[in-house]
Amino acid sequence: MSTVDEDGYSSRCDLCDTEVIQSMTELLLRGLATASVDSTTGDIFKSASSVAISVKAELANYLLMRTEALVRECVDGHEDHSDQLMKASTRPTEFLSDLIDDFVASKRNMMSHVSGFLSSESRLNKIKDFMQKMQMENVWTQDVRKATAETILESIDMKCIFHCPERFGEQDKLVDHRSQCKFRVVNCKNDGCSASFSAIHIEEHDSICPFKALPCHQLCEQHVMRCEMDRHCATVCPMKLINCPFYHVGCETAFPQGNLDNHCSKLLQTHMLYVLQATTRQNATVNDMNQRLQLLEKAQSLNEMSGALDVRSLTLIIKEQEAKIKKLERDIKTQEAKMKKLEDEFRSRNA
Repeated sequence: MSTVDEDGYSSRCDLCDTEVIQSMTELLLRGLATASVDSTTGDIFKSASSVAISVKAELANYLLMRTEALVRECVDGHEDHSDQLMKASTRPTEFLSDLIDDFVASKRNMMSHVSGFLSSESRLNKIKDFMQKMQMENVWTQDVRKATAETILESIDMKCIFHCPERFGEQDKLVDHRSQCKFRVVNCKNDGCSASFSAIHIEEHDSICPFKALPCHQLCEQHVMRCEMDRHCATVCPMKLINCPFYHVGCETAFPQGNLDNHCSKLLQTHMLYVLQATTRQNATVNDMNQRLQLLEKAQSLNEMSGALDVRSLTLIIKEQEAKIKKLERDIKTQEAKMKKLEDEFRSRNA
């Protein structure tokens, strides 16, 4: 934490990486909830709530003592502890998580060691529910956990990766520095985003911020928020590729939807030709179907009916032919409906 001189002001910039501090404060709350639940499992006289205050004090003291001991042994020249401290300096949340796991393990009672309990869904739900309860009741406030996390972080951050070690002899210089410090808290400048973070993460946040306005991926003239880009490109973007409305009659051109009117105007005669050709093909198809129907009827009377040995066989043959005729009728109606739709679209385009 910051030091205070005789003049009464902090001479050290005590700003830390807010993202790391936030992660550490969450670990502290979860550690307290886990230790409280595990230490009272199966105990009819105690509950997690009844021991939380005392466990909180034990946990905070344990973490600070373990951290101080590691730093002290490193200073004394213990090579093993020096390596451990350097690892903690680069991965502080992992270091804190390991310490909390050690503390929680020491608080488990006999019932919590029952096979399967530690990984049971019931235990995890109890821990989650108790965390929420402690937050509502301010058992361990955010500010107090933040102060504990900052103390631990500043002790182990030997490379000053996650906190600022700068010191100043004058109040004005300290104030000026904090206004420019890379660990100062800043707000995202993108409209609609309420995120705040240490200035060191500005570029990182900007690269993923869902409210960041970006040039359209399909190179239209608009700037679109990152979170809206996919929808924009798939729906309203004038550069979205679409098929010609006369695609089904032969025009297989694809173009940006903003060019639809221009395309239809330039190829008006071509589209008319496609429609006429489709109409001709449709008439030919209808005639062909009529001819096939007549052939089927003739085949029915000359071949299949002559080969029928009894009333049942004849009945089956008639039903099969009726089904074929109905299918042909449906196909003809479908083709006629498609042609009607194409003619209506063509008239509306040229109205």
